[in-house]
Amino acid sequence: MSGSGGGRGRQHTLYGQRALQEDFVPRLVGLHCDGRYRVPFAYPGGAPLVHVVGGRGSGKTALLDRVYDAYNGRVPLARADLAAPGFGEAGVVDLLDDDSPNASHITHLLYLLAYRLGLDVRRFGRPLAFPRLSLGLLVVTAWRPLGGDDGDVRPADLRRAEADLRKFITDEDSNVRHRRESLGRWFDAVSANLPQVLASVPGLDAIAGIVLDTARHQLLKGEPDRGALAWWGDRLPPAQGYQGDSLQRLFQFVRGFRRLDGRRRTAEEHLVAALLADIDAGYGRLRRLNRTPRPLILLDNVHTDVGRTVLGLLGVLDSPPAANGHRPTRPVVLAASLGRGAHLPPLDDIGATAVPAARPLLLRIPAVDHTHIGEMLGAVDYPEHLPRLLARYSGGRAASARTLVDAALRLLQDTGVIRPRDLLDAAVPDLLAKLLPDEVMRDRLTLLSPARRPAARRALWTFAYPEDHTEELIAARIAEAEGYRSASCLDGDRALDLLLTHRLAAKTAPERWRGIHLRLRSLCHPQEDDYLWHTLALGRVGEVVCALHHRFTGAAPESWLTSLNGICAAPHPPEGEQPPDAGVTPLCTVCGSAGPDRVHEAIGTLTRLLWQLSDPLTLAPREDDLNSVRIALESLYGNGADRAAYRAASADWPARLRAGAQAPDLPIPEGY
Repeated sequence: MSGSGGGRGRQHTLYGQRALQEDFVPRLVGLHCDGRYRVPFAYPGGAPLVHVVGGRGSGKTALLDRVYDAYNGRVPLARADLAAPGFGEAGVVDLLDDDSPNASHITHLLYLLAYRLGLDVRRFGRPLAFPRLSLGLLVVTAWRPLGGDDGDVRPADLRRAEADLRKFITDEDSNVRHRRESLGRWFDAVSANLPQVLASVPGLDAIAGIVLDTARHQLLKGEPDRGALAWWGDRLPPAQGYQGDSLQRLFQFVRGFRRLDGRRRTAEEHLVAALLADIDAGYGRLRRLNRTPRPLILLDNVHTDVGRTVLGLLGVLDSPPAANGHRPTRPVVLAASLGRGAHLPPLDDIGATAVPAARPLLLRIPAVDHTHIGEMLGAVDYPEHLPRLLARYSGGRAASARTLVDAALRLLQDTGVIRPRDLLDAAVPDLLAKLLPDEVMRDRLTLLSPARRPAARRALWTFAYPEDHTEELIAARIAEAEGYRSASCLDGDRALDLLLTHRLAAKTAPERWRGIHLRLRSLCHPQEDDYLWHTLALGRVGEVVCALHHRFTGAAPESWLTSLNGICAAPHPPEGEQPPDAGVTPLCTVCGSAGPDRVHEAIGTLTRLLWQLSDPLTLAPREDDLNSVRIALESLYGNGADRAAYRAASADWPARLRAGAQAPDLPIPEGY
């Protein structure tokens, strides 16, 4: 059988992940990532589970790819994608649900991990064996307790062998030789009828055959109170309701697994404990003295239900050292999950000497910024502010940044110049398809992108789909789209908002754009910021300037600047759309018929320039424009002691704009 192994784009640098990949993981495993020499263990007593959290496209899978490539064929290694069919293993079929009496997603995963970790590794020595786990998986998969499923359609020889064996394992004084003979007959029947035995556990035939061989040796040649059987006897004590010797307790264990309640989870905990106990047993005194590198388990997408279960089971079993001071040898587990993780320390905090005490160790994928994007662009001649523009639309995601960089490099190669709108037109479809793979949800979120409040989303939906008449249906459609975005950890994501807005403008005719924003504006009070935001999105700059001038006469400077900051983040109309108030100066209620005064002109200059400079497609602000912003803010200050915030903004905002900041992220002066 062959695993999925690698991922696309592994040749690219993993920005912000080098410390983990090249320093920390080698010290967990005990083997350098690209050399044969061993390195001291960071955790001689056993490493914590390392759980890496990142958003969609952040580089989680690329990190696992790189670690997989570094250690494949060098240490016992297993990899599983817990969101992929068959956990990413070729030939393994998904278990449809966890209601099967003799299988669960956890048993499927454990079959795969035992198979992968048990493969021969060159220069590692004797392969790892999994006798404890094999016994547990065998009885769970193949044994049917008395009073089990009705309508048994299995072959007669298998049913006879099972009935014969049941007599011996329930007899307190059963003869050991006769019991082994009965076990042998049952094994033979199971092996001969493996497809029927595994009918509800699809895609595991080859792996199950290997497990059967290991379990057969343990049951037919081992003693009831020694080895793997003894481990199960100790694990299943009479205090938990198990009776008899180790073999009898093992077969009683199946009843707990077949209960589709908390007892199944307890049984799965026993199976995971068996996996870890087998790994510990494989590292005897000699391997410990020789500091033999540890096995490596890579788990992707552990935010799934099965992933959360696995992490919970591993966490329960991450126990302190035993009374005799022995701490079991554990595999190195590197898990990745979809999530925000903003509160977690970044991967690049794990340096060459770091030994964090947290168990599990939670880390986040660091964001890719404009300096990283500049490195991606390489030595080509590109506009100075291009990395900032690409960072703006990448949202810090490595995969998005790479898509944008590739599009930019193609444009430079084909035309020798980069026009930001052309760059986005080329890249946005691919970016959105990766972030929002469901086309229906992608279309819905594009439609809803201009709506800034729930009532606006409902109005926008009825505007686009007048055939949806009921409030319940509309609410369900919107909730489904918002839930999809939230499940992708993209709710509130500014870069995704920019991509959706660009897509809407690119595919929407000017008259439809006007219809959308007029409809949404009609739901707002004329004094609200949202009303002016939609007005600016319509290109009606003069109306916004008049409204802001009216507010200026009575609003506190901090409040007025906050409104200006948010309003000037409004999207721009589709390219080629002529602003409705071009060449027209609306009547200002403050200026009156005398025409614009000095303050009005300053507000007009400030509004137009901030909106222009806050267009996400802006490459670099001109110094003349920055100087005009400064002068306009100084004009609003006007030497008034109560307007010092405008003076502070006049010193700060031009510098922030020059550095790549845009509305609504310009800082609001406080304390003036």
